[in-house]
This record gives sequence, structure tokens and C-alpha cells, in this order.
Amino acid sequence: MVRVRKVVLVGVAVMLLLSVLAMVGCGGGTSAADKATLSKALDKIDADIAGLTTQFTAGGTAADLKKAVGAVKPDWQAVIDAAQKVKGADVAAAQKAWTDVDTAISGLSDSTPIVQAAGAILGPIGALQKVESDLRKLAPASTTSSS
Repeated sequence: MVRVRKVVLVGVAVMLLLSVLAMVGCGGGTSAADKATLSKALDKIDADIAGLTTQFTAGGTAADLKKAVGAVKPDWQAVIDAAQKVKGADVAAAQKAWTDVDTAISGLSDSTPIVQAAGAILGPIGALQKVESDLRKLAPASTTSSS
């Protein structure tokens, strides 16, 4: 009798353990909506980066670049906010990448031609793009245009 009870208790404990493991393994705490929000924020950043690239190739000064990056800041903050809800997202790296870009660009003299500024900002911008790429792996771009 005691042996049967022990077997039943061990069986219940194993079932509970398996249930907990299944719940942890399923979804990982990230909803499809959270991933979609992150994906949408990253899509906006992709568009912003394309615009900055155009500005780079069109010339201009560091003052122009500072203005453009200032306009991108809220979009990157949206990425950070969305990333906080996605399991596995390195939010600290996203925040640091933006701080590094902002610091590099803010440190430029307003009259510095963008081509000359490139040496100081390409490293931080590359790091920001790496973070974006890592986040994109967690929330791939939508392949359909449905809403």
C-alpha cells in the first residue's frame, strides 16, 4: 500500500514537472503580437536608415546628420520598447548602440562634412545595425502585406 502511494506521488510529481517544462518551452513568453510590434518598429528603422544613407551620399554637414538622427531617435526608442517584451532581445545592447551613435554624432562639429565624419560614426552605426539584425532574427519582417 505504501509502495503504491509512493509510485502515485512520484508519478504526479513527474507529470507536474513535465507540465511546467512544457509551459516554459511553449512560446517562451513572447506573443505573436509582441513580435509583430518589434518587427514593425524595425521596419521603420530600416526606412530611416535608407533615408540616412541617401543623405550620406547627397553630401551635407554634420549638422544635417544631427537633425536626421534626432528624427530617428523616437523610432529607435520604439524598437527598445518593443524589444523589452520579446524574450531573448538584448535591450541593453540596443540602448548602448543608440547611445554610442548619438555620442559619436553629437561630438562632431556642425560644419564637418559628412564624408569626413564617416570615420567617427561608421563604427557605432555598424554596431547599431548589428543589434538591429540580431533583433530581426527574433521578429522577422512580414512576408505578406495583410493587416
